[in-house]
Amino acid sequence: MTTLPLLGRRTSRLARTYAALLRVEAQAASAYRWELVLSAFAWIVPLAFLALWSSAAADGPAGGITRTQFATYYCLLLFTTSLQVTMPVIFEFGWQVYSGQLSAQLLRPVHPMHQIVARAAAAKLYGLPPMLLVVPIALWLTGARVQTGPDDWLLAAIVSLLGTAALVHLAAMSAAIAFWMTKAQGVQGLLLGVEWVIGGLVAPVALLPGLLPDIAVHQPLWFANGAAPEILSGIGDRGWWLAGEALVWLVSLHAAYRLIWRAGLRRYEAVGTWANCCARSALSPTAGARSSAPRPSTGRT
Repeated sequence: MTTLPLLGRRTSRLARTYAALLRVEAQAASAYRWELVLSAFAWIVPLAFLALWSSAAADGPAGGITRTQFATYYCLLLFTTSLQVTMPVIFEFGWQVYSGQLSAQLLRPVHPMHQIVARAAAAKLYGLPPMLLVVPIALWLTGARVQTGPDDWLLAAIVSLLGTAALVHLAAMSAAIAFWMTKAQGVQGLLLGVEWVIGGLVAPVALLPGLLPDIAVHQPLWFANGAAPEILSGIGDRGWWLAGEALVWLVSLHAAYRLIWRAGLRRYEAVGTWANCCARSALSPTAGARSSAPRPSTGRT
């Protein structure tokens, strides 16, 4: 009986934390607001794939998808992909680990990852308004049509938001690789490459080969990017089970991230303790008289 009130309190506290962080980070980002606004117009990758697939469907449907559906899909993909904060979360956290800045962040009452996500989200606040102008214009110019009802709009919004939250957790888990690897950027970058394929950026997942279409519609990369455009463009038959799956993914990834964070933090503290011991040993006047420097415990690493 006490689980639901406790969950409600934690959710309320998290919402207040993010509201405060977003307010602070938005004020900091306002110094660069015009650069952030202009940067939104630089994201034209979905339009490039739109040109490609529109040509493929010029003489008839490609894989059962019409030219109009391609236009609707990729115009809406402009918006959903502009919501994602995968890159800032992955690479900023890695920099904090490697530079030692994470030590200072751990002294604050707010989880370091919340600060990074809030900073990236605050930057998006300046980039989203141009998308609200660009997407309708792109839909009109390409002859796209959104032929769905209010239920489909609601489903698309819920799945997209849950998928985006789940993808943030995936990005945070990928970023945590920096606890164990000194050059983790290559491994972390794999998530971005996979996101392009099974997230629906390169093509609607229905066009992927083999069993991939059946697999791709059950994972968070697609929920965050391609699900809403597919629902609103009429590609496939999507129901409310998508929202249930997205929620299950979000809860599962949150639990997994908590475990990875704790293990990574123990690793970080062990390495930090070893480094501090070496530094104190090197600076000590009697360092030369010591036969050997302290060594880390193998049990902690």
